[in-house]
Amino acid sequence: MTADDRKRYLILKDSNIYKGLIILAIPLMLNNFLKTFHDIVDMFFVGRIPSVGTEAVASIQLTFPVVFTFFSLGMGLSIAGTALISQFVGSNQKQDAKRYASQLLVLSLLLGVILNLVSYVGAPFIIRAMGVETGTFIFENSVRYLQIRSFELPLLFMFFSYLAIRQASGDTVSPVLVSGTAIVLNTILSPIFITVFDLGVPGAAWATLLANGIVMPVALYGLFFAKNGITVSIPLMRLEIGVARDIIRTAVPASLGQAITAIGFGVMNGVIYGYGPETVAAFSVGNRIMSIILHPVMAIGGVLSAYIGQNIGAQNPERARLTFRKAMILSFLTMAVGSAFLMFVREALAGIFIVDDPSTLALASEYMFYILIGLPLMGVFQSFMGMYNGTGNTHYSFIISVTRLWIIRIPLVLLMREFTDLGSSGIWYAVLVSNIIIALFGYLLYLRIDFKPKVDINQPFTKPMQIKSSA
Repeated sequence: MTADDRKRYLILKDSNIYKGLIILAIPLMLNNFLKTFHDIVDMFFVGRIPSVGTEAVASIQLTFPVVFTFFSLGMGLSIAGTALISQFVGSNQKQDAKRYASQLLVLSLLLGVILNLVSYVGAPFIIRAMGVETGTFIFENSVRYLQIRSFELPLLFMFFSYLAIRQASGDTVSPVLVSGTAIVLNTILSPIFITVFDLGVPGAAWATLLANGIVMPVALYGLFFAKNGITVSIPLMRLEIGVARDIIRTAVPASLGQAITAIGFGVMNGVIYGYGPETVAAFSVGNRIMSIILHPVMAIGGVLSAYIGQNIGAQNPERARLTFRKAMILSFLTMAVGSAFLMFVREALAGIFIVDDPSTLALASEYMFYILIGLPLMGVFQSFMGMYNGTGNTHYSFIISVTRLWIIRIPLVLLMREFTDLGSSGIWYAVLVSNIIIALFGYLLYLRIDFKPKVDINQPFTKPMQIKSSA
């Protein structure tokens, strides 16, 4: 049995769905843990820049929604690619899968170059629009950080297409090897650029750009010459309007949902900035620590998209539905156990990054307390997102993302600020309430999913698989 056959059997036939989800998700989980570790290293050294540690942390935190806004457009293409290509893989239409993969790479590169220019030129205007005063430490460092990271966009967008193509094929290991190598390099380079070269906040951005540039040729080689799964072909990279339209039509809702969400987080940061750098730093540190347990369920959600896509392509909607339900249970339990653990060590962990600042430390501990209470519901949320994306119903991803932040959370934050005297605690309450409401809303949208293919399935996969008894 070939590697492709083993992956197809695991996704389409194996009776132990939990095993399949875990096997495919573990590499992504490890990659996310490495990314979290890198973020922690960045925060550690940036937070210890003499005399300006808190402002330095706030500088990076303010750019996160902006960076993610641009990243989200490439991620939307990746989501569309995984959904559509996996359905072709499930129906064994390999040539169609290859056509869509090749078109995905072209679209990703073009969009990355365009957004590189927009991000670099627009950085000062964007940071100023967030309410940061020109000439301050935070303004100057946020602008410089954003401009440097803008050159990542073409590289990352191509990597997003690589990730989508490999995941659609059931390969979660190869992308993690590439991404993990970049993260390790980044982790090594960050303290060197930040501290040894004394570049401060911009040093963190230079380290990230250099690490991604070093590993990108490996990803490109895999896109064209991988021995298994779906690859791309230069003759197929000539733009096809019909294929590009299918990808863009599926990508736009996912991209807009993530971009509008990222802009919403920018608005949130603007509100939080009004409470002072201490609240911004507490919010940032708390989010970084909580991502330790959030990343595993994001990995499960990513695997779920390919899992559901292939089963829909194989015209097995009942297995797709069953996979979703089991992924939700697995995600909820993972978050519940992780939240319980972090609840008892949250202040100690926050103290690693917040030094000699008791008020900021107290704010971070309070923030994490309220968020951890409702964090298992984020496992439910991520399962809904994976299911919407895997079925190709990315417009539901858009609806649930925008509703959670713009219709529920931001209005609640503003109401808390204007009509209560809770101070920064009002932010924490709003986040908790929004997570509870959106889980219920996500279920209502789930009832509308039909689990039907979103591409032209003309060769349903029916070839029997011969497996050994030891498989």
